[in-house]
Amino acid sequence: MKVDGPLSPLWVLVLTVLMGVSAGAQEEENPFADQEIEFTSADTLLGLVDSRASMSLNGPWRVIVDPMGVGHPGSFFGGFPRNKKASSGMELIEYDFSTAQQLRVPGDFNSQDDRLFFYQGGIWYFRTFESEQLNDTKLHLWFGAANFDAQIYLNGEPLGRHTGGYVPFSFEITDKVRSGTNELMVRIDNSLSATSVPTKRTDWWPYGGLTRDVLLVETPQNYIRNAKIALIDRDSKTIRVDIWAVGFDAGTSAKVSLPELDVTQNLVLDENGNGTAVFTAPVDLWSTDSPRLYDIVIEAGKERLEERVGFRTIETKGQAILLNGEEIKLKGISTHEEPIGDAGVAYSDEHALGLLSAAKDLGANFVRAAHYPYSRHMAKAADELGLLLWAEIPVYWNIDWENESTLSEARNMMGRLVERDWNRSSVIIWSVANETPYSEPRMAFLRTLIDDTRALDSTRLVSAALLGGSREKFAEIITHLAARGLANGGLGPKETAIFQGILKQAGDAAPTASGSVDVVIDDPLAELVDIVAYNEYFGWYYSALFADETGIGEDVLRPLMMDFMKDITIKAKVDKPIHISEFGAGAKYGRKGGEVLIWTEEYQAEVYRAQIEMLRASPQVQGMTPWILKDFRAMLRPLAGVQDYYNRKGLMDENGNRKLAFDVLNTFYAEEW
Repeated sequence: MKVDGPLSPLWVLVLTVLMGVSAGAQEEENPFADQEIEFTSADTLLGLVDSRASMSLNGPWRVIVDPMGVGHPGSFFGGFPRNKKASSGMELIEYDFSTAQQLRVPGDFNSQDDRLFFYQGGIWYFRTFESEQLNDTKLHLWFGAANFDAQIYLNGEPLGRHTGGYVPFSFEITDKVRSGTNELMVRIDNSLSATSVPTKRTDWWPYGGLTRDVLLVETPQNYIRNAKIALIDRDSKTIRVDIWAVGFDAGTSAKVSLPELDVTQNLVLDENGNGTAVFTAPVDLWSTDSPRLYDIVIEAGKERLEERVGFRTIETKGQAILLNGEEIKLKGISTHEEPIGDAGVAYSDEHALGLLSAAKDLGANFVRAAHYPYSRHMAKAADELGLLLWAEIPVYWNIDWENESTLSEARNMMGRLVERDWNRSSVIIWSVANETPYSEPRMAFLRTLIDDTRALDSTRLVSAALLGGSREKFAEIITHLAARGLANGGLGPKETAIFQGILKQAGDAAPTASGSVDVVIDDPLAELVDIVAYNEYFGWYYSALFADETGIGEDVLRPLMMDFMKDITIKAKVDKPIHISEFGAGAKYGRKGGEVLIWTEEYQAEVYRAQIEMLRASPQVQGMTPWILKDFRAMLRPLAGVQDYYNRKGLMDENGNRKLAFDVLNTFYAEEW
């Protein structure tokens, strides 16, 4: 074969494949390799977006599913950001966004196309927007969240990248946007790994896509980036407002005002654009009974922002939790960010209001927004409804504690959550983790997150949901179940022999049939947090564990456990309030069959009755958020006919149908506790 002139990359590929490369030949560039791109990191969080001039980019976006990554720039097969268009009809172009399928933004891609239900991988989102000539303003491309890795291209050029789902990020595009039509492309990858936050295995659906609002936000050239508003002294009604501004000269005047109270405070920005105002105002305190909110106005230069806030304090004293100086029990419920009666991720204020209204109907005054940051609409709705909130990041189960990039991702996520919601009076607890096994690297990792969080916001409590149970405590509980089983009688020879052997092995420590147990939380992390949160599943998982350990059937152990729970007391080594952050049992709505059968509504309700009796008799317990308000999607739950890829521990099913346990908890919350 003879080829005249320089070889194109295509001919290099053809000749390499057909003829091989002779010994001593120069190594050629790999035509299949992706182009290495240096992406810009997202800007420092832009706060108060709902008070700014903006244009929504929500709506239908064109998408191309790309599991092989052929759309990466430089790819031999594509390079989607160039968005090539055919002109003569003879160009070989193997993609076309103009004819590609459409998906709704905000929203996840898993629930919008049945073919993508289990999909974890790359998808390219594309749309155009119009822009006019910018005069004395800056333009920011703002994403409420993108799960989990987002690479953004504007007009064919790399704009930036953000890794980590659930939290907002933005890029200033003033010098990159063009007058007229602009092409915006975002490659989303919802794959998780051993080093990501969260890790690959989660007991919730790892929804992918542009799951929150996308906005073009306009600011003046000199603007206020964010502001933090807090009541710092309850008795004197002293308020502190911190401002972080961009582009202003040192000595620039700014002011803060509460128009309703005719209160104004002037301040001066320093050389970094920062300023602080401290003043008193006769505000009524925000509470669950009276969720009073005020409009506060912040001005500097041409910037004028408004924030609707409530003023309250939250603290602990010994084993008590104090809201506005008064003891409060947290009568709560856990949630996931899935709407009632609709598929996929909850993304709108209507979705948030639906979930929180159901919590109010339950009689709750507190909601644990587990296990990751929810949309900004959730905390705003809670402010209006008078519900307290627990906000959390997905440091969950088997995090890579010694990986620096993992820690960096977690710190970024926690920081963006705190800076977004630190003006929400409803948020009273920042949670840094859920169910993480003890190790020294874990302690160092979480200590860093706790220190970061307190440095950003010292006006709220910090916690982490601790993993319940230990081998030693479980062994002790098994001896009590053995004593009760033998005393109750009616056992078969196998069960009798096993229980007798357990008590014999316990020797002098063997309990009586009326014995009790103190479950003492001794995780060292309890020393670092303000509230000791504890996940426990007496009546559900523990009986299955004990059955595997002893060889006794669950049909024998579960009734014994249910009877024994009233004699269990939850305590902690530290003199701090305990919050039971999870307990519960699974049930399929409409499945009936009595208290002796799991997955039935009756069994779930009986677990709740036994839990309530146990926790009512545990004086250090000052709150609870049972697991969970409604059934939610989970890949870990495949049991056909019952779970069908739902976690069925909800007090309601996915459509809002209430199970028997809903009324059990509602009755308890209506009582004094």
